[in-house]
Amino acid sequence: MGKREKGSAQPAASLILPSIYIGPCSAASSKPFLTASSITHVLSVGASPKENIDGVIYHRISITDSPSSSISKVCEEAYTFIDIALRFQNETGKILVHCSAGISRSPMIVAAYLIKRRGMSLREALGQIVVARPQVSPNAGFIAQLKELELELLGTVSLDIDELPKREKDRLALFTDKTIGQVEAG
Repeated sequence: MGKREKGSAQPAASLILPSIYIGPCSAASSKPFLTASSITHVLSVGASPKENIDGVIYHRISITDSPSSSISKVCEEAYTFIDIALRFQNETGKILVHCSAGISRSPMIVAAYLIKRRGMSLREALGQIVVARPQVSPNAGFIAQLKELELELLGTVSLDIDELPKREKDRLALFTDKTIGQVEAG
């Protein structure tokens, strides 16, 4: 069971890859979490943390959680910062990508990064994120733009839906086809 930040109903950050976390804004100001997780960089997507922790490098990109928000400019800036973070201190850097709640904007950025830099399909990228953080649900505009990015980079679209299911159980089932029976316990 993950600890919850004091005074917050949001769960703590979730580890998506060995060096990339997604979480709520509160995680970006949590010295115990940042220290215990060896976070060297924080990418704030829209939301600004209450305070910056010494020894952690912060960068903020501005985008609203709206279906009409364009992701292209912020994603390019985000890719560069994530690359820098992951190469930090001889490849031992770790990054927290956060937005207000870690549900729409920060998962969209990480999914775009995984498609662009790791060559994952949108289905693989979102699947990895949703399995690690089931509450994730990028808005329909972000999903449409991620599908466009995938088509542009990989020549195909791997996800045939316009938005993720509303219920966590259904989102998990979408990405764990072969393990649906095991997901029911959630």
